[in-house]
Amino acid sequence: LDGQTNAGGEDIFVMKYNSTGTKQWTKLSGTSGNDQGTAIAVDSSGNIFVTGWASGSLDGQTAIGSSDIVLLKYLTDGTKVWTRQAGSTSGDWGYGVAVDNSGNIFVAGYAGGSVDGQSYAGGGTDIVVLKYDSSGTKQWTRIDGSSGPDQALSIAVDSSGNILVTGYTEGNLDGQTNAGDDDIFLMSFDSSGS
Repeated sequence: LDGQTNAGGEDIFVMKYNSTGTKQWTKLSGTSGNDQGTAIAVDSSGNIFVTGWASGSLDGQTAIGSSDIVLLKYLTDGTKVWTRQAGSTSGDWGYGVAVDNSGNIFVAGYAGGSVDGQSYAGGGTDIVVLKYDSSGTKQWTRIDGSSGPDQALSIAVDSSGNILVTGYTEGNLDGQTNAGDDDIFLMSFDSSGS
């Protein structure tokens, strides 16, 4: 794509356009398998954060399961700063990314097993939320789930630093009763992960 080399299968891509729609650059990242970018966020300094998943070791990171949550940081000129990979020994996917006023990055998605020692509820997939600082150091991991499949699909941070996550659940989640089949959920964490 745009002169970039495909690593194999599907690759994550990032494109930058200026305000008049002129393409500035394109970057590809991938493994020999299928990898996808699903969400993007930009901080106040113009740093770009992309989440999704990789089906192997991406940019020298160690693969954990059949697919892993990934987080990539680019500078405004397209220079890749770092890549992070997280997950369980099963399949895991990143679907939302947000940045707070202090430059912390939050990723939401779902996991097919325990991530970073957090308890896995089972039922297929659990909601997973990860916090990284601006240098890419993981601050905390949280998993939440019901007896059915649960998936976080989007994340946002408010002006007070609260993290808001939404997606769907097929079970009774955090004492809330499932109305039937897939239910929408909204959950909030503080900056320390509570």
